[in-house]
Amino acid sequence: MEFRISKTEFLSGLGLAHGIADRKSTLPILANVLLRTEGDGTLIVAATDLTVAVTAELKAKVESQGGLTLGARHLFDIVRSAPEDELRIRRTENQWAELRSGKAQYKLVGLADRDFPKLPNHREVPFAKIPVEAFSEMIAKTIFSVSSDETRYHLNGVLLESDGEILRMVSTDGHRLSKIERRLPGFPKLEGSVILPRKGLAEIARALDAASGECELAIFRPYAFVRVGSAVLSAKLVEAQFPPYQLVIPKSSERRAIVDRAKLVEALQRVAILASEKTSGVRLRFDGEALELVSDNPDLGEAREEIAVDFQGKAVTISFNARYLTELLIRMGDPEIEMSLGGELDPCILRGKIERTDGSYLGVIMPMRT
Repeated sequence: MEFRISKTEFLSGLGLAHGIADRKSTLPILANVLLRTEGDGTLIVAATDLTVAVTAELKAKVESQGGLTLGARHLFDIVRSAPEDELRIRRTENQWAELRSGKAQYKLVGLADRDFPKLPNHREVPFAKIPVEAFSEMIAKTIFSVSSDETRYHLNGVLLESDGEILRMVSTDGHRLSKIERRLPGFPKLEGSVILPRKGLAEIARALDAASGECELAIFRPYAFVRVGSAVLSAKLVEAQFPPYQLVIPKSSERRAIVDRAKLVEALQRVAILASEKTSGVRLRFDGEALELVSDNPDLGEAREEIAVDFQGKAVTISFNARYLTELLIRMGDPEIEMSLGGELDPCILRGKIERTDGSYLGVIMPMRT
């Protein structure tokens, strides 16, 4: 195997691959990236951790056919620091590789490409187009509230649903919930819902950051596929039953508050300085045109701040995890937020004041018992 390739082209594939390659795995080959020529002008670059995979088809000048796997991290660092735009890579004896760029030369130990795990086949999968901006936004507004508790397997991803008109994504960790909808007429209807894994979505989001226009999405169980430019990412779906999230979202609320989002975030951050490190608990008292935020910690002291609010209903005091509430608020784009409240132990719904008319994005946060 021997080929020449531009540094920029090579990095476009290695940038995704080295993030997916699993350096902590007990299988050494999972820390490697697969390089395999195809025809006279294509280099396949691939990586997998057996759950998430990426395959990129890059333009190259192929001088002889073959394949090899090399350590993803070191290869990425070498290519990134290459002094010239063109690199020449040649497989030598015993699965070694020789890399040249200008007067810089490297020799790397590799492993045979025949031992690389079989990758999910996307060749026959029917893809549907989706705007990059919309998909990126949907991921950003849900991935943060995915559970990191691996024992709660059914909460380790984001639910994806489509009825042919509305694409919906929902996530929850049991303490908070995020739901976003975007109208995408013509997007295929999904038979049932699927759960996209957190790591897969994180890698997809990383790929979308460097893209514009449209990408393509396909669900072909047990995988989800996303095509971004010359790369196709696959993520093994979470095979579990997502909880009935509709039951968590209150149908009506006794109280409503309109509050300046930035001022609430800033007040929460200040008051939370003295909150318990374990719970980050802050009490919010709504009464008339005032919202009082209080935290107290026997080991540190007490913090108290008041901000203006447009509140309707009987006065109420509710405790929330300040970090959970802040993380939700900063992902809402509207300058004013509507908080729909029940009693002190009822879930609170947060919506942008503009978005509340169509319900396209909302968050639900559970109160803390004090």
